[in-house]
Amino acid sequence: MAKDSITDTIEKFLLDNLGDDGVLELSRNDLAKYFSCVPSQINYVLNTRFTVKRGFSIESERGGAGFVKLIRLNENKDAYINKLYKICENSITQTECLQILDSLKNKEYINDDEFNLLRIVMSNKALQNPIIMQNSIRSNILRELIGFLDRRKNN
Repeated sequence: MAKDSITDTIEKFLLDNLGDDGVLELSRNDLAKYFSCVPSQINYVLNTRFTVKRGFSIESERGGAGFVKLIRLNENKDAYINKLYKICENSITQTECLQILDSLKNKEYINDDEFNLLRIVMSNKALQNPIIMQNSIRSNILRELIGFLDRRKNN
């Protein structure tokens, strides 16, 4: 069994310690000391694993007394779908796409089979075009998917 990376370990720790209200407030430096890493490693985890696309918001203050407040967004479905639709107005990388799909799966808007199918269909390998075109095509597909999910909830 492969050992989790420090990034995976920090992410799991943060998720496990989110309160029932979906909020976790902590010191970036204390967390770095706890994991024996540099504060920039904590920033990396926050900036890549706790994005709006994944359903999180981060409030942060730097400096000696710097803190991080991690907030799970508990928006209603309409607000969440609208936010995703706006995000998808621009081109979307494969990584960003996977974050959005993962968020949709975690919020149970799509199931595991739909997630796996969409992940394959929107991969760079499947789109086989120049990167700029891949990202644009992926964005169009995601917008259509989000529109479908919005219509599906109303039926």
